[in-house]
Amino acid sequence: MKIHKAGVQGFCFGVAITLKKAAEAVANGADVTTLGHIVHNPQTVADLEERGLKNAASVDDVSSGALFVRAHGLPVEVFEKAAHKGLQIIDATCPMVTKIHVQAEKLKAEGYKIVVIGDPNHPEVKGTLSHVPNAWCIQQPEDVDALPRSSRVGVVVQSTFSGKRFGEIVERLSAKYFEVRAVNTICTDTHNRQAAVKELAKGVQAVVVVGGKHSANTVHLAELAAWGGAKPYHIEGPDELRPEWFDGIEDVGLISGASTPGWLVDQVEARMLELANAQATV
Repeated sequence: MKIHKAGVQGFCFGVAITLKKAAEAVANGADVTTLGHIVHNPQTVADLEERGLKNAASVDDVSSGALFVRAHGLPVEVFEKAAHKGLQIIDATCPMVTKIHVQAEKLKAEGYKIVVIGDPNHPEVKGTLSHVPNAWCIQQPEDVDALPRSSRVGVVVQSTFSGKRFGEIVERLSAKYFEVRAVNTICTDTHNRQAAVKELAKGVQAVVVVGGKHSANTVHLAELAAWGGAKPYHIEGPDELRPEWFDGIEDVGLISGASTPGWLVDQVEARMLELANAQATV
């Protein structure tokens, strides 16, 4: 069995910046709390918790110290409430996410009805929606059919959304509305990883995708692998690998999500090689 490793691996730059800021924030035993896990990677989350980073479900549960804003960003009202409570705010919102807020606000100011494409329950999308109140949020092409009438529609998209599905939704919007102005705010790293997995899927029978089970960008990588004809296996670590997955497999791809550290990908690759060698001796 031959392992084909994607060239794009490890943390994206936005996550890398966030983790650097988080490590610096707790380095001196400071009282720092984040709302929700800082990244979709259990190993990294556990490491930062051991260093002192606390986690809360709501800003209402944070009474002192600093509120650490992870890469996804936070809704405007959460920033306002934190400031009102006198909390120090350490803002590590990814620049690509901030770009979405800016683009959405710009389109709204120009008179467009805003459509945010993405998962309405995702923290990033909640933050974007807070910048453009009364925007419509959809995540499937068929969702377009239920939207009300409008003459001018402005579109932004979740930074980790599927490029393929984004295109399908914009096409559907363009068929329904007189004027559609769509800004592709899918981040460069997401685009590169999606392009890489599409290329991988062309020449392998299976693709191992390493990343958090709740990570949107990682889930989309697994979807793209399947759309490309390869069997996807989405795992969070090497212990999840099963030898039967690779029975009769000659070529397998390996790629990681944006919140997955490079050392974890190396561990997965090493375990895959062990399974391949065991398979060869049978």
